[in-house]
Amino acid sequence: MRKRVLIASLLIAGLPLIAVSKQKQKESVKEEEVMAVLKSGLDQDPRFAWKLNQDESQKICSKYPSREAMPAKEIQRVMELEAKNIKYPQWGIYWGDWNEGKKLVNSSRGGRFATYGFSDKPTDKGGNCYACHLIEKGVPGGTMGPQLTGYGKRYGITKENMNTPEGLEKLKTVYNIIYNAWSLYPCSSMPRFGYHGALTPEDIINIATFLLHPDSPVNK
Repeated sequence: MRKRVLIASLLIAGLPLIAVSKQKQKESVKEEEVMAVLKSGLDQDPRFAWKLNQDESQKICSKYPSREAMPAKEIQRVMELEAKNIKYPQWGIYWGDWNEGKKLVNSSRGGRFATYGFSDKPTDKGGNCYACHLIEKGVPGGTMGPQLTGYGKRYGITKENMNTPEGLEKLKTVYNIIYNAWSLYPCSSMPRFGYHGALTPEDIINIATFLLHPDSPVNK
């Protein structure tokens, strides 16, 4: 029993990528695979040990098999904690460069689910977004996350309203989700890209722009 408790703790500790919200997903990860990844990481770089330390939100999430089983006050507590962690670009919320965002979305570096880490090298960065999402028509993608095809169009973003307070607020909401998904969806599998420093605020505003801008291929 103690071994199972330890494994469960280790799973949650590596949470940015394995903060599974369903018991079924937890059970799909084999104990020996988890231990092999942890041992490999520690052998290669002792700094890997940071994954064994849970922050307050992770500790709360670890107490429940799924978000659906969490008391409302615990969900609210995680959302409050994570919202405080969000940082914005130096010049505030603005429409970035969707071409640059597309490069990060297309990059297979970054939030790799299977390796329990964000990248193999600290200098690598990317969203690895297609691993979990369908984003552009005709481009293969994963189905773990919601479909993002036509995201900006569905969100009501047009060239006429994108620089209005309403349009900028929608951009900010998407920015918040990418920066720290737990601020809106506590304990989800979505990596907390900004919180862990995997992407900069400028990277994230460019990705949000790629998803929402009327000229982006996402919305064609």
